[in-house]
Parts: sequence; C-alpha cells; structure tokens
Amino acid sequence: MKNNQGILKIVWIMAQVLLFAAGIAQNSDSLKTKRPPYNRKEEILYQNKRYRIHNNYLTLGGGFLGSTLREDIQNVVAADYQFHIRRQHFQGGAMMSGEEFLSNNYVQVHLGYGYRIENYNTNFTAFIGPTYFSGVAGKVGQAEDFFDGYGVYLSVQAVLKVAYDIGLGVEVFGEANYKHNMAGIKLIAFFSGAYRGVKKKVNPNVRTTTR
Repeated sequence: MKNNQGILKIVWIMAQVLLFAAGIAQNSDSLKTKRPPYNRKEEILYQNKRYRIHNNYLTLGGGFLGSTLREDIQNVVAADYQFHIRRQHFQGGAMMSGEEFLSNNYVQVHLGYGYRIENYNTNFTAFIGPTYFSGVAGKVGQAEDFFDGYGVYLSVQAVLKVAYDIGLGVEVFGEANYKHNMAGIKLIAFFSGAYRGVKKKVNPNVRTTTR
C-alpha cells in the first residue's frame, strides 16, 4: 500500500508539472493564438513541407500504474486515437495492465473530451470521459473475483516533436470507479496525420504562417 501511495503522489506532481507547461505553451507560440474562421483543409508551411492544422494523431505507449486494488505496481500498455470534430477534440483508446507487460488482469476502453495545444515543436492535451473496464482480482491458482463496470478516466499528455508529425512524450493518467482508484504514467510515441506533401508554387489552403 505504501508503494501505491508513493506512485500516486509522483503522478499527481507530474500532472501539475505538465499542466503548468501546457499553460506556458498556450501563452507562447500556439498556432491557435489568433483563430481565423474554421477551415478543415487549412495548412501551414514548415521546413518547406505542408501540414494540416486541424489534424488527428495516434499515441502508443507503455508504463506503470498503482491501484488501490493491488499491492504491487502494475505494467501497462495502451493505444489512443485523438481526433477532432471541427475545433472540438476527442480521445478514444484502450489500456491493458497486469503483473508483466502484455499480461492481462485489467482491460479498459475509454472515450474522452478535451483540450489540445499544438505548436511546431510540442503537443499538449488533456482529456476526461467515461470508461468501461473488466478485470480480475487475485492471483492465478487462488480464488478469483471477476468484475466489470463503468468509471471516469483522465489523461494529460506532453509531447516533444522530433518532426512536425512525429514525437515522443509522457502521459499521466488516472481512473476512478466502484472497484478501485488507479493512477499511472507512461512513455508515448506520437504519430500525426498532419503531413500533406511538399511545398508547391501555389498552396491555396496554406495560411501565411511559415517556418
């Protein structure tokens, strides 16, 4: 239980740091500082390439979580697809955890609504929404308690890009439901669908912002 309390405290501190960093980014070089009328095909030029401003992206990652249901730290793998409807941002994903990576004593899927700040070199997001989960308590060979239900899921991501549409980052997350409370942290890979091709002589969807 002390280990769980320790990781929960660390994750809470990390979440505050990431939210603070996102606030700084919002006040600096955000592509959305001055929002023009919505144009789903709107692009920017970056290093002589065209990128879609309103884009979706995929994150894949693995890490660790602590739970009030279990004494040991659990390993976790997850995948999330972040998409938009006009200027509104959403997240849909799945997570699996267990005593070893790719082992399974807890699975959940979630859908979230959130906020995104994308810059040339960074991507910050925060999502919250419902989750459906299924799991088992107890160890193999012992009495097992199968359970499922609904809960609330929260995640905060901070990504440093190595290219405009590819990056690496950290995500902190948590879930609350009738069976347990849990929180964790994972490393994530970021893959965006923003790339539209090389710069042309005529780029009708490109705004004046270039780098």
